[in-house]
Amino acid sequence: MNLTVINDSAVAPHWAHIREQAAEAWHDWRRGYRAPKVRSRILSIPGSNTKLAKGSVPIYGLTLAPAGASGYQLCPWRSPECESACLGITAGRSKFSNVQRARIAKTLLLMQNPYGFMAQLYAELHKARAYHGYYKWAFRSNVLSDIPWESVAPQIYSFCRNNYDYTKSFERALRSVNHASISTHYPLDLTLSYSGHNWDECEAYILQGGRAAMVFSVRKGDPLPEEYRGYPVIDGDINDLRFIDAHGIIVGLRAKGKINMASKFVVSDC
Repeated sequence: MNLTVINDSAVAPHWAHIREQAAEAWHDWRRGYRAPKVRSRILSIPGSNTKLAKGSVPIYGLTLAPAGASGYQLCPWRSPECESACLGITAGRSKFSNVQRARIAKTLLLMQNPYGFMAQLYAELHKARAYHGYYKWAFRSNVLSDIPWESVAPQIYSFCRNNYDYTKSFERALRSVNHASISTHYPLDLTLSYSGHNWDECEAYILQGGRAAMVFSVRKGDPLPEEYRGYPVIDGDINDLRFIDAHGIIVGLRAKGKINMASKFVVSDC
């Protein structure tokens, strides 16, 4: 079940307006117009994020403020447990307020100046493609958020072959089975994330050829279970390259940060 309603003060973004501005910026970009930069950088470059630094190819990521931290809700399918355990708040460099402020500022830029934000995002993705080519890098469009970019601005996936994300939306995940989005011709690989409440959807997705990511009550340095409820578990902490993983499996992740090990979000019955 997709959990879409949690009482908080964050408001839903005006996605229709953002979609229109993204399309306009794309139209201008294709015609050769290059809008002025609106900030120093929008994408996280390879190596700047601990998790994205792990892998055999460079990974660029779009890291916005998680959930409703910016005042806008970017994780509509979250559960209370996953929100409280969010790595964008509790772990790594995210614990430092300057990092959080930068992510909030970037999110507010998307909300308040979507044309400028998207124009610069296209420019940065184009630069990455010019440097790495089409196949030899990866792009994660939701490092901490869960925006359906394939509906909002599918053109962001045209620069790279290896586009991927995690999502808690069963519907979004289904559209990416076989590495293709229904709404575009651009490749997009999605891993369904366990929220603490959606095991039935995770299992259904696994059976349809997808994969599910689950946080286990295992700390750094300790081994993950080899299987869970009959499905093989791989070590998802080795790298973040989900698009090269097998299908029909569980991506096991270790509990990090100040996560509550008793939370429903953390799998302990293994």
